[in-house]
Amino acid sequence: MLLRHASAEPQGYNQEEDHEKPLDEQGKLDCKKLSDWLKKSFLDFDLVISSDAIRALQTSSLVFDPLNISVKKNDLFYLCSYEEILKYIKNLDNNISNIVVVGHEPSMSETMRELVSSVRPDLENYLKSAYMPCTMSFIYFNKKNWNELEKGDGLLEAYISPKILNEKNEKN
Repeated sequence: MLLRHASAEPQGYNQEEDHEKPLDEQGKLDCKKLSDWLKKSFLDFDLVISSDAIRALQTSSLVFDPLNISVKKNDLFYLCSYEEILKYIKNLDNNISNIVVVGHEPSMSETMRELVSSVRPDLENYLKSAYMPCTMSFIYFNKKNWNELEKGDGLLEAYISPKILNEKNEKN
């Protein structure tokens, strides 16, 4: 699974301070909604790895702490490429089944597009659209070993964003 950090404070941070940028109020609200949805969905997570940027760590904490899932911090996932994420995943222990990488744009959308070759018809548009803040993609790999993972091996099974969660809440 790939999770982009939630929306962050746009003001008061220059390029050199980008790493320290915190979430804004909307981002915090979106994290709570995502965490609630994940809890209701009864999903299992073996490992959550987050960029060490403040907004990514805050997103990870707000989404996964209520689910009693610990987060591992990794400085590699700040300003990284798809290749760096894939290399990290390929080196995971095979006892780990379900992972979440919490990171940034453009690496989240790039990673999703590079790993996915199959997609449910109702999710096709998401491969081409912007990967908005606090959006999570669920990618299935029919592999027994992480080191066998290659470009295009994934199936996009689900895609959840604040907009989709708001639409679901309006229907209920």
